[in-house]
Amino acid sequence: MFTTYFFLLLLGFQLWYWASPQVKMPPAGYQEFILKNPQYSRMAGSALVVLASLLFVLKLGLMTGLCAWLVGLMGVGSLVVALAPFRYLRLPTVLALYVGFLIMEVAL
Repeated sequence: MFTTYFFLLLLGFQLWYWASPQVKMPPAGYQEFILKNPQYSRMAGSALVVLASLLFVLKLGLMTGLCAWLVGLMGVGSLVVALAPFRYLRLPTVLALYVGFLIMEVAL
């Protein structure tokens, strides 16, 4: 289930990133909706990040869950900031990685 927690963090941080006024890249696909409705996107991103933090805390306990959430948030944040300008984090790519990692997590 950790794959799902990190996936929620990734989606939440991406919503925050694309809703930021500092991002100066032309939108493609779902990013147009995010740019037109930044307030809703920030709220949805916040909800996903809070949900992921709650799931981490429920799974690992209070302090360990918060530390895992913080480390995960820093990890996905650096991935989004570093890879978003190159457009590596497209929806099909992220979904394929999520499904692949989820299969590995469940099978192993």
